[in-house]
Amino acid sequence: YTRDTPEIHPRYTRDVPEPCPSRALKVAAAAAAARAAGVERVAILDWDVHHGNGTQEIFYEDSRVLYASLHADLYPGTGAAAEAGPADAAATGRNVNVMWPDPTRYPAASDGDYRAALDVLLLPIMRAFDPALVLVSAGFDAAAGESFKLALSPALFAHMTQELTRLPAAPPLVVALEGGYHGPSVGACCAAVLRVLLGEEAAPLPHSPPTSRGEKALLAAVRAQAAAWAPHVSEAAARRYLEAERGRGASAVAPPLKRRRCR
Repeated sequence: YTRDTPEIHPRYTRDVPEPCPSRALKVAAAAAAARAAGVERVAILDWDVHHGNGTQEIFYEDSRVLYASLHADLYPGTGAAAEAGPADAAATGRNVNVMWPDPTRYPAASDGDYRAALDVLLLPIMRAFDPALVLVSAGFDAAAGESFKLALSPALFAHMTQELTRLPAAPPLVVALEGGYHGPSVGACCAAVLRVLLGEEAAPLPHSPPTSRGEKALLAAVRAQAAAWAPHVSEAAARRYLEAERGRGASAVAPPLKRRRCR
């Protein structure tokens, strides 16, 4: 686990400054250094609320680095599901974007949306990719208490971390803190992640069904990746999962049956 907050300076990629320039400095540099040291495959999971356009651009044509981002449709406006890597090349499918709806205009993505993305898209891809090293761009500005309205729980970040520690080959996991703006939220999320990294079992994540707009965003990402990652990723499997999750949510809130009085 690393905490490093260098002085912020503009870094332009495709004429758009990355919202958190230190991201490219830390995580991208770590991935590049690992490749130079002979690490065959590096996976990066970026759960900051903003898309890491700089990191994406650096590795967009590199088939040995998998970049996966869960972000909202906010600044810098990049990271659409269709940005899946260069077409007709070995790096197709090495760039995975799930862009949730703009939380300032629509209902925000929930813990359930993130868990669904992990289960039907990110974890199947990571298992197939079989990384020798996993890096996490751990921005907590999507957490409850932050101003971006996503309200993700510390339990979700602990759950995502735990799932990464359970990848089949147990690759080394490096989590790089990229901040957030609400101190108590960042502290709670950091503590939850650190407990998992120190060997504690994450508390069970309470069930929350995916949102309707979250489902649409996730299915768009699944369609963009299905050809590159078949049979590990498919729209049919994703739809079955989402239907089952909706069913769990409905049963959890079903009203109790009324008992009829016997006369």
